[in-house]
Amino acid sequence: MTRKLIVFFLATIALVVSAQATTPATTNAPMAVATTSLPTDSADTEEDEGLFWWGAGANLTTNYLWRGYDQSYYGNVFDPAIQPSVTLGLGAFYIDLWYNFSSLSTYQELDMTFGFDYENLSITIYDVWCDYGKAFWQNDFLDDENHSLTATIEYTFFDRLRLHWGTTFLHSADWLYNEDGTKKRRAFSSYFEIAYTQPVKDLFDIEILAGASPWTGPFWCAGPRKLIDNEYQLDFDNIPQGFNVTNLSLTLKREFTVGSCTFPVNLGYTFNPTTKRHYALLKAGFSF
Repeated sequence: MTRKLIVFFLATIALVVSAQATTPATTNAPMAVATTSLPTDSADTEEDEGLFWWGAGANLTTNYLWRGYDQSYYGNVFDPAIQPSVTLGLGAFYIDLWYNFSSLSTYQELDMTFGFDYENLSITIYDVWCDYGKAFWQNDFLDDENHSLTATIEYTFFDRLRLHWGTTFLHSADWLYNEDGTKKRRAFSSYFEIAYTQPVKDLFDIEILAGASPWTGPFWCAGPRKLIDNEYQLDFDNIPQGFNVTNLSLTLKREFTVGSCTFPVNLGYTFNPTTKRHYALLKAGFSF
């Protein structure tokens, strides 16, 4: 654990020093790609406040990575996915629906998010439903085993340095257990991320990111793959204990704008030190 802490803290210090040594981004630099279709200026002016707004979009990606894990849970380096979304907002507040369908693993996820986004601060509470095979309308949507409730807070300094924290409050698997197998207490599985974005002239942005589980997180932080039912799957029976770095990534980002429509393109590399898996990721989409 000490070694993991040193690696993560060194990465954090390097990002902070880089941010302090760099001048603020110029106005003609490419924007970083947002995770939703939320307009960046939705609440920046008084005339926008109190007005309804909406956005929609979709992404195509070679894999759905979340916190350094591919969501097929089989260690697939290639599992193409489509990810449509729609957002309705009122001033700085918004509701977002986001869906993922992974073609090879048939992994599906529906995120329902209530968020607040103002200037450099973002706060969200979101419910995640996920399953394999059947669509959510063909399953028991109210089954608590398929749902989790998570809250996040994120702040960006100097328009370059982004800090993110997320904690899960409700999930059927998010428990720590006693030696006799009885429930001890909720784990409140969490994730901390620090990212730094550097524009390269007018060509693209480079994002350097480091993310980790600050303590034992049985909800999402799994061990390396092992053979389960004749298939190599992530090991949720032997959860990594304590602090674990799960997400080290380098991403090139570029946005193209045509009228009121934006076309983001991402090309990235991710390494998960906990599972020792490497991923190359290509993502392209549109939003308006």
